[in-house]
Amino acid sequence: MGLLARIQESMAMRRVKATLEGAKSAEHGSEAARRLADVGSERCVPVLCAALGKDNPVLQVEAVRALAAIRKRRPDAHVLEAVTAVILNERQRLEVRKAAVECFVEVIDLRRAGCLLEVLRSPRSPLPVRAAALQGLKQLGYPEILERLVEATLFGPKDDPRGEIRRWAVRELTSLGDPEKLSRIHEIIHGRRKLHYQSFAAVPGGPASLVPVMAQIDPKGSQRFLLMMADEGNPAVREAAAQALRVVRGQGQAPAAPPPA
Repeated sequence: MGLLARIQESMAMRRVKATLEGAKSAEHGSEAARRLADVGSERCVPVLCAALGKDNPVLQVEAVRALAAIRKRRPDAHVLEAVTAVILNERQRLEVRKAAVECFVEVIDLRRAGCLLEVLRSPRSPLPVRAAALQGLKQLGYPEILERLVEATLFGPKDDPRGEIRRWAVRELTSLGDPEKLSRIHEIIHGRRKLHYQSFAAVPGGPASLVPVMAQIDPKGSQRFLLMMADEGNPAVREAAAQALRVVRGQGQAPAAPPPA
């Protein structure tokens, strides 16, 4: 780091500290944190981590971005710990968590993506944060995106009373460019791919609740699988497949999510 950059870093650090101590406005602190994204080194990580605890979303977002920029220039385990804590903190403001997810993806590889999976699996994660985590996992090349989306469709009425997570997951499954997605969902329904037991237990009909999802995400392509499942030994699966077949052939109403328990 050159002398000028080091001077600029020191000035910006003092302004952030002054904001944390109440001597400067949050606007001054945010501008200083933004400057540290350009000139900051590992020595300003503690003050930026402290800024994450300040109840001001603009300052927090700028601090997250600065930490990610510093991590790109020089790996620092404290940065990952701090940003992970923001991502997983369910009391943290939505916009701050979302920014943390987006920045986090830029400075990690797939081996460190566990917190993004936790976001997807928690029914308490707000949809914007959940969507950011999904996009991050796609960007990192996570191979089981479809399985995580199927998990999301199975959250029961207790965890997702308005069905928002399920509808979001179905939309994401519909847009997923995976030519094998129907085959894999068929495998999941028949138990050859394991998902969390509590997810299956959370909805009436268990795996049968995924049958109308197949028809929703690909009405034309799903017919072959629905025909096979219409002869299924499991009566819940068989009935769901027959109903879905009537829908895709234009003989019934669109299949709906399972009714609340």
